[in-house]
Amino acid sequence: MTTPSAPTTPAGPGASRSRGSRMQRFRASRGVKKFRRNRLAMVSLAVIAVYALLASWIVCMEVAAWAGKATKLYDLKRSPVLSMFLPTEVARRVGPPKVAGFGREQPAHVRANQYNVMRALAETPIKAAASLGTDSERTPRAILDDAAMTERRLADVPLAELQAELAGCETLFADYDALSKRVSALQNAAISARKARAALRALRDTPADETEEGKTLTKRLRTDALDQVEETGFAVEAFADLVEDSEVFAGVGADAIADFALAVEDGEDPGEPLDETLRTVERKARAGIDGFAPGIDAKLDLIGASIDRLWPMPRGAKGLLYRFRMLLGTDRQGRSILVRALYSAKIALQVGLLVAVVSVGVGAVVGAAAAFFGGWVDHAIIWVYSTLSSIPYLVLLSLLAFVFHSSEWTLPWDNGVKVSATLIPLYAAFCITFWIGPCRVIRGETLKLKQLEYVQAATAIGFGRFTILLRHVLPNTAHLMFINLSLLLIAAIKSEVILTFLGLGLKEGSSWGMMIRQSKSDVIEGFFWEMGAATFFMFVLVLTFNIVSDAMQDAFDPRHVG
Repeated sequence: MTTPSAPTTPAGPGASRSRGSRMQRFRASRGVKKFRRNRLAMVSLAVIAVYALLASWIVCMEVAAWAGKATKLYDLKRSPVLSMFLPTEVARRVGPPKVAGFGREQPAHVRANQYNVMRALAETPIKAAASLGTDSERTPRAILDDAAMTERRLADVPLAELQAELAGCETLFADYDALSKRVSALQNAAISARKARAALRALRDTPADETEEGKTLTKRLRTDALDQVEETGFAVEAFADLVEDSEVFAGVGADAIADFALAVEDGEDPGEPLDETLRTVERKARAGIDGFAPGIDAKLDLIGASIDRLWPMPRGAKGLLYRFRMLLGTDRQGRSILVRALYSAKIALQVGLLVAVVSVGVGAVVGAAAAFFGGWVDHAIIWVYSTLSSIPYLVLLSLLAFVFHSSEWTLPWDNGVKVSATLIPLYAAFCITFWIGPCRVIRGETLKLKQLEYVQAATAIGFGRFTILLRHVLPNTAHLMFINLSLLLIAAIKSEVILTFLGLGLKEGSSWGMMIRQSKSDVIEGFFWEMGAATFFMFVLVLTFNIVSDAMQDAFDPRHVG
């Protein structure tokens, strides 16, 4: 068990040497040596250091950008590397929406939507450049460059070539749309035929029942079968309207299916002829879809080549930087998932570090004071944290965050920006709740420390109670402060993600919670890159802090030091 340090006087020229020797003793202590021997903790520290360096870099660039804007000496946005993690650049479009990470192939309809967005993004500036008058101060190239998506710009060719390429791309899209409508009609026919067969099977398998409930059930099943048979006929007719003289549904007519539908409506069961017709429709529809698939893929390849001529991929250093942005794909607004995920690490560490430092500082001082002074001070502090602890943790956090977000308070030093649009509500909500844990731990440790001989000796010598508390009691609870600091940092990071996901945290900008919230519908559609990136980076940071916290507790807690 560690021995608390004896009281020392700060006065005199040897004070700095005393602090230096104390630091040397700390480095040579058994706890530090044991912590260093933990290889997993050292690796985790290295990972945390990478996150910290990234966050520090982002903060430095934000400060540099602000200084450049205030002094008007330079514009940091002119440097793609230095400005990559500025808030305005993080929110900037870098490509089409919902691009999969690592260049993975995507379904045809997703590719078509991406190409259509890129075509639309090229159409507006090209038309604006073409409509410029001779007396305009701007040049067509300046308008085209304004539409750039970071390093990816419209081709540096004469405007007439861009217009011709855009017209050709629109023609290719028209052909693709015609093919897509045919495939969609075939898909509807196949699905309707399959559902109709299932509905007829359910109708036939239902035993006759003359009761009121049985009649109602039979009527409902017959109505479902009728609806699906009619839908099959409509789908076959819709395809015939799109493609005249098509051989896809040769031998199957919409009129024949309509006659079967009338028979079902009259309570008859056409039996095998209707089943065979439905099977034929489904089989021929599937074959037709397979027949149109190569044509659709070929059209998409031509459209993709046209888009690449309109928006050529950058080369050299710019190309490497652009590929870095696109490494994990884009979200539904065309923003870089990787850049947003990395920038969110700065938000997480910013919230976690500030909340942890303030909460541990307040909790340590309050808890130590409660135990050291006792009496009404101790009773009052216990009553406060007991009251707050009686409220469920997430409910209290959500309530406090909601109170701040619903307020109309503004920041007088930031052009009247609302407090609800900043991180202040999160800081306030977390600090009000997170100080309770350190307060309890430090209070319990102080109750033990104040009974030791060196505290009684300092009192006998004549030191004041506040001096003894701040100079000799609190320093001997430092190991608990460090452990609680790491634990609260983890809690603050996870709580920020939870509250932002619930809509009570960060409102603007980027954070892991916001990325997860915005990608809920994408995951249902099979696009998991945004949620996966946010979850992965958060998982790595929280895991490494957990490992370091356990190692610190094992190394520095007197109950664990051997």
